[in-house]
Amino acid sequence: MKNIDILGIGIGPFNLGLAALLSHHPEIKAVFLEKKPQFRWHEGLLLEGTTLQIPFFADLVTIANPCHPLGYINYLHQHDRLHQFYYYDRFLIPRREYDHYCRWASKQLPDCQFGENVLDVIYDEKRDQFIVESQLSSGKNQFYISQDLVIGIGTQPHYPKWLSACDHPLVKHAAEFAALQKQLNQCKQVTVVGSGQSAAECVLALYRSLSLEQIQAGASIRWVTRSAGFHPMEFSKLGQECFTPAYMQYFQSIPREKRREIAAGQGLIYKGISFFTIGEIYDLLYERTVAGADAGLTLYSSCEVEDLQVSSSGQINLSCWHTQLDQRQTIQSDAVIAATGYRHHWPKWFENLKNKVLKTDEYNDCLVREDFTAERCDQGKGRIFIQNAEIFQQGVGSPDLGIGATRNSVIINQLLGREAYRIPKRSAFQHYGLVE
Repeated sequence: MKNIDILGIGIGPFNLGLAALLSHHPEIKAVFLEKKPQFRWHEGLLLEGTTLQIPFFADLVTIANPCHPLGYINYLHQHDRLHQFYYYDRFLIPRREYDHYCRWASKQLPDCQFGENVLDVIYDEKRDQFIVESQLSSGKNQFYISQDLVIGIGTQPHYPKWLSACDHPLVKHAAEFAALQKQLNQCKQVTVVGSGQSAAECVLALYRSLSLEQIQAGASIRWVTRSAGFHPMEFSKLGQECFTPAYMQYFQSIPREKRREIAAGQGLIYKGISFFTIGEIYDLLYERTVAGADAGLTLYSSCEVEDLQVSSSGQINLSCWHTQLDQRQTIQSDAVIAATGYRHHWPKWFENLKNKVLKTDEYNDCLVREDFTAERCDQGKGRIFIQNAEIFQQGVGSPDLGIGATRNSVIINQLLGREAYRIPKRSAFQHYGLVE
């Protein structure tokens, strides 16, 4: 068994950022495990022309340590792209480059071990430590003893019933869009379901590839959403202050039973579409309908998909209910992409820790505190830090890349028992609570 101070489970941007910052603190023995063979970030949506929705300052380390060698600016410098980026003159960087940047950083962090899947986590009361069992890609099992854990497993694609019940090769979640794009471009009718950024990016990619000749021959894209319209996400300067440590701290001061209600009403703050993507789709629609030409793109709002059936000929039939008119319609398609979002699916070993080690609420959810530790229901001292908890725990900023470095600063300060990283006392202009 290997004895360490903290073991990270999952290597997404948040745990990768933690590993990067911890690389400057060798007194903390850390290991991070990831079942994938290498770092990949939403690889199914690394489409041409897509960008992050936040400025490049929200890299792995910069907000915590602007001088860190694994910052994005140094990445550009090391790849001879700094001058080109200077004239690129944009804060929102290509999504493909962010993915490559993170992979570049991961290769310089020996504490990040890929191709190793965590099988089980138990708490040893005698040792007062966690025992973690993992499996290497070779099939060999490995054991670790760790004082603390940091869980950064992220979210997984959400499959509604009508999607999970279908095994058609061209009925897939948007997480698989990039792998299917060439096949989809050859389909006559493609339907995209969803109203968020991922749905819009899939629609835009398909619509761009659709030639005027194909449209004249009857090819089309359908965009279906149960939302009342295709609305933008919050992008105003003051509005985005909810993605700051200040808002996260304020949200923790709200009674826990009230937080779910607040979070449920904040969808458009982060679930909408960027103004830029909406603009590109609209401009294409305008250009392609000159002289009354068929647009080749039909938008259905307030339409909820209730069922999906595949005919003997392979035709896909989507049964939709118009929620405002209370009417139903069947949409025929050759392929369907479901941009139905992502949700937390905690692994079995995590569920097994609940009510034995981890305290839960009436929904059987663990309770994440302001310092990002999960509350324990026993007397154990080992801490379980949670990266990217559900938004009802710490607010809409919890999954935002811009909060990652600050959260990791709070975690490292606790591990070291001192303030190695300065936590901003004021990160927003507005006061979320009452002004004393």
